[in-house]
This record gives sequence, C-alpha cells and structure tokens, in this order.
Amino acid sequence: MLIEDCTVALETHLGDSSVTTGLSRIFEGRYNSSDFGIITAHSYFDFNPPSYSSSEFGSDATVTVQFDSISLILKYDDFSYGDTTRIQTLNIYRLRQIIELDDKSQLYTTSSVPAETEPWVTCQFHRPEEHWDNDSTLEVRLPDEFGLELVDLMHARSDLLDAYANFRTYFKGIKISPGTDDNAAVNSFVLDEEYPAIRIHYTTIGAVSTEENKIDMTVNTSTAFSQIEADRNNTLLHSLGYDNPIPSAETDNKVHLQGLTGLYTKLSFPDLNEILKLGDQVIISSAILYVYPVSGTYNDFTPLPANLVLNYLDENGKAIDIYVDPSTVTVQSGTLVEDKIYGRNTYYAFDVTSYLQYELGLVGMYKSSLQLFLDDTEKNNTLKSLVLGDSSFSTEENRVKLIIYVIVYDND
Repeated sequence: MLIEDCTVALETHLGDSSVTTGLSRIFEGRYNSSDFGIITAHSYFDFNPPSYSSSEFGSDATVTVQFDSISLILKYDDFSYGDTTRIQTLNIYRLRQIIELDDKSQLYTTSSVPAETEPWVTCQFHRPEEHWDNDSTLEVRLPDEFGLELVDLMHARSDLLDAYANFRTYFKGIKISPGTDDNAAVNSFVLDEEYPAIRIHYTTIGAVSTEENKIDMTVNTSTAFSQIEADRNNTLLHSLGYDNPIPSAETDNKVHLQGLTGLYTKLSFPDLNEILKLGDQVIISSAILYVYPVSGTYNDFTPLPANLVLNYLDENGKAIDIYVDPSTVTVQSGTLVEDKIYGRNTYYAFDVTSYLQYELGLVGMYKSSLQLFLDDTEKNNTLKSLVLGDSSFSTEENRVKLIIYVIVYDND
C-alpha cells in the first residue's frame, strides 16, 4: 500500500557558531538576501616578520636599498555568495589588540578583535571573471609610511623582526571588511602559506647593477579567522534565536538552511503512528523523503548545495550520524538532482526506511527527530543556502514529500 499523506513537520533552527580558524579560506563582503538577511563577513589575520638579507639591509649591506611600494595581496578562492558583477568596497583596518585564540586554540564566526575605527586603506574592486587579465589576485596599495618603517627596522636589525611574537607587538595585524552600504557579494580568499601576503617592493642599487626585488610577509595561518554577521530583522526569520526555532507555518510555509550562519532544518513525523490503524499488523517496507528547493530562491550567484546530510537529533539537540546500513560507515545523505531545463523537478532524496521502521509505534519521549543540514564540507566552509517548501507551500512542485510503502496484515 502506498501512503503519501503522512505529515512532515519542518522548523528552522539556529545552531552554534562555526569554527573559522583552521580553514583554507577567509571571507569578506556584504550581501543582502531577501530570504537570509544581510550577511556581512570580516576577516582578521596577522603576519610573520619579513625575512631579509644582511647583504641588502643593515651595516653590512653591499648595496643601497630604495623603497618602492608596499601592498596587501589577496588570492581569490573559488567560492562567492552574491552578485560578483557589482563594484565592491574593501576596507583595511589595523588591529588595536593582538589576536588571541581561546582555550581550544580556536576562533569562531562570532569572534572579533578590536580594530581602529577609521580604515587604514579603502579601495574599490570588481571581482574578475576567469578570462580577465590578473584574474587570480587582488593587490591593494598600503601607505608608503608603513613600508618605510619596515625598511628602517630591517636596516636597524631590530629585535621586533626576530620572531613572530616580537613582530606582532609592533604590527598586531589587520581586519578586512566590506563597505557598510555594499550589497554585492561575500568573497572568499585563499588562506595558505603564501596568501594573504604583504609585499614590499624595493630596488637594490649596486656598483654595477640595479635590481628590482620584493619581500613577502606571510600570514600566520593558525590565528587567521572570519567573523560572519547575519542581520535577519527584515526577513521572515527576524525572531529566530538559539532557543527560539520557527515552525514553517510562521515563515510562509518555508524553512531555511545556510552554512556558517548555522541555519538548519528540523524534521519530525507527528502522525506517523496513524498508519498503524490500517490493520492488525503494519510493516513499513520502504520510505523515501523528497525535499524541494523553492523556485526563485537560488541562481548562478547563490547556487544550491551539492549535498545535504540527514542526522538524528538526540534529546539534547546534538546531531548523530544516520548510516545507510548499520554495518557500514556510509552516512545518509542526499545528492542534488537538478532540473536545469525547466527547473521544476529539482530535489534531494533520502531513504528513511530504517528510521521510520524504528519510529513506528513510539510515543512521547521515545520519539526522535531529524536534522537536515549541508554536509560538513559546505556547512563549515561556505555560505551556501537553501530554502525548502513544506507540505502546505503554495507551489505544489516545491512541497516536501514522504512516500511510504507499507504491508498490512489482518489477523482474520
């Protein structure tokens, strides 16, 4: 027997902040989404001291050094969230305090470090497309005075340049932020042993030749982190809080998921036990859950997540992996099936047979619920988002569906 009218109750929940130290990218930018609100990303990082040659700097130098310029260089990563065709503003602030990790050696989307109130440098930029020249990096000129100070310190063989711990007492690091009125995109930039970097350009003048040279100050990757702010005041999620989930009925029959900001969906099946009334013995032979992104809530600038993960939620709200088969380590997940021609049959599907078999007949405190979230790759490392329709959503093709096949036995 086929059953298609079992209720799937959906709620939008707000999870804990995400760890943003230890990632291979940092985030910067501002994007205003009608569904998710104003998302603003700032990044904080500090630098290792410059490594320089005694043959060029100091009393033993064999050449004359002429300072040319100093720049911050950021390398674009492959993720962005929003309209990258718009002009954006980048503000660079000097930090007023050093970056300090917590007792777990981590920092989070909710962390911040005090910075100067006025930008050190402001520039506008247009995120390049792949075929453009110089499409991989963003280079921002820093004040010459800073470069000249560093050159003087190198000439003086200052102790401030001997070690990272010394250097950050002099230069505590920087914060990068978007313009307060920007509405373009949140960008990601590569974080590794090479980028971001502060590059000093200089010329050495010797007895027989003149050469152009550079010195890079690299980032201390262990302390770099991103702060993500979400202003949902003008959205359906304005009342959402850690202890205040919102049922889909209060958000126009929609629920919301988003990486890094912690939005996930809770699912439950309140009338599942009604199918026990079909006969003396009812056995679920198969159950497939289909969830559908709401049309118009995604596009090329805000693409859908590639995968979603379905987990148990224990009595404390902690997610526990659901395995496809208890004898394996394959976690239950749904891969995006996308209708790129008509856009009417885009969905994620989950086999919930074993879960509903276990749940059938349970009541009260013994019943559990499910968490639907982005997989770990995108949940903790992107702002990818998803809006799903519940079973009462206005457009039928975007409604969640639970298809159950049961076998019914009667004793007589």
